[in-house]
Amino acid sequence: MAKEMDQLTSKQQIEDAISGHTSFILMFTAVWSDVGRLTKSNFERIGAAKYPSVYLAWVSTDDNPELAEEWGFTAIPATVGYKNGTKVNYYIGPQIVDEQVENFFNQVV
Repeated sequence: MAKEMDQLTSKQQIEDAISGHTSFILMFTAVWSDVGRLTKSNFERIGAAKYPSVYLAWVSTDDNPELAEEWGFTAIPATVGYKNGTKVNYYIGPQIVDEQVENFFNQVV
């Protein structure tokens, strides 16, 4: 069963997630984006199966465009990984191959 990502809606929530979790993956996407939806579901599925300690969250770029802008993302899906409060990886574009998603997770654990 997939572990559903939490939706974050403020800068404070994102900063709290970065500081409050050893391993954290944040995705910026939109509900209308097919590749975003597929990428998000792959992270949820693989995260639940293999990386349960990684906190997963997403930001709607439609509802919170200022957050995507502040984090420097102008294309979706955009995924950023944090380990011990430090950004360790980011990727802009779809991640649909399991190995690609697992490699991203491995950067944050």
